[in-house]
Amino acid sequence: MILLRSIILFCFLIFMMYSCSGSFNRADVGGRVTSTQLIDSATIIRSQDYMELGVSTGESSVFFLFGLIPVTNPLNMDYALSEAVQKIPGGKSLIKVKYWQETHLFFPVGTISVLKVKGTVIGSPSVTPNEAGKK
Repeated sequence: MILLRSIILFCFLIFMMYSCSGSFNRADVGGRVTSTQLIDSATIIRSQDYMELGVSTGESSVFFLFGLIPVTNPLNMDYALSEAVQKIPGGKSLIKVKYWQETHLFFPVGTISVLKVKGTVIGSPSVTPNEAGKK
């Protein structure tokens, strides 16, 4: 009887850990993804006179102790956007922006909510000093 209870308790704990972990595979990136959104640009773009410099990502995260008490700063979209733009030299803004929120569960310690941003970084066309003097 004690063996049966131990087996049931063990199976329950394994099931609970599997349900709350998000993933056991370290190659499997991400947690539970919610609210994926697409927007045209991070700021108002008034002209088409820009260069696409490359694709970049940024993120902001917050840790909740026991899933209830926020321990770190709250999620910040501006921080995630600026982190993505700063990764590419000469970047000014993002276009073709996709953002989503992931929740990573660390049973029983707490959860981490991560706001991720991915988009194409744009910048001004490069201007040589000679061309700048002519304008």
